[in-house]
Amino acid sequence: WDRSPCEDFILWTHDECGAPLARLPDRARAWLRRRYGELAGRSDAARSRRWWTLFRVDAANTATSRVVWADFGRRPRALVLPPGDPTVPLNTCYVMRCADDGDARALAAILNSRLAAGWLNALAEPARGGYRRYLGWTVGQLPLPRDWTRARPILESAPHDSDERLLESVLSAYRLGYGDVAALLEWRG
Repeated sequence: WDRSPCEDFILWTHDECGAPLARLPDRARAWLRRRYGELAGRSDAARSRRWWTLFRVDAANTATSRVVWADFGRRPRALVLPPGDPTVPLNTCYVMRCADDGDARALAAILNSRLAAGWLNALAEPARGGYRRYLGWTVGQLPLPRDWTRARPILESAPHDSDERLLESVLSAYRLGYGDVAALLEWRG
């Protein structure tokens, strides 16, 4: 639901718009220069004049709330990064920008529910050991509640402490009963 504290950092080599800096500050350049061969040898770096460039940085834009989910697992797991959170999601996850924190929390509630797990596990590409790949196109197939204005407050306030209580909130947001989705929830694919 929320990210854990982290002691890892990325030396951000881009400006506020996400473009690589034309020139690195001297100390940053000296520190990164120790890894010049590795950085310049990256396959993406072959097309870049700036060997320090980070790639696929659009997920690092902190202007809006972001929902982040792992690209593989036994079930979807999502968390919310509020506006201004400097976390840079790496390429082992997907990111969706949301209009506001309420939409992000509501979407995370759906993604963390057993209902989404059942739906997405029916579609998701299988991986080894019972894992699935929750790619962008796969999650994009997940239907949202038809009446979002009604569903959003239900989902925003959905409990995080119990799978069953979360499921009840998500079913209410979709105007479904357990019997409507029992087969999907019980299917193990």
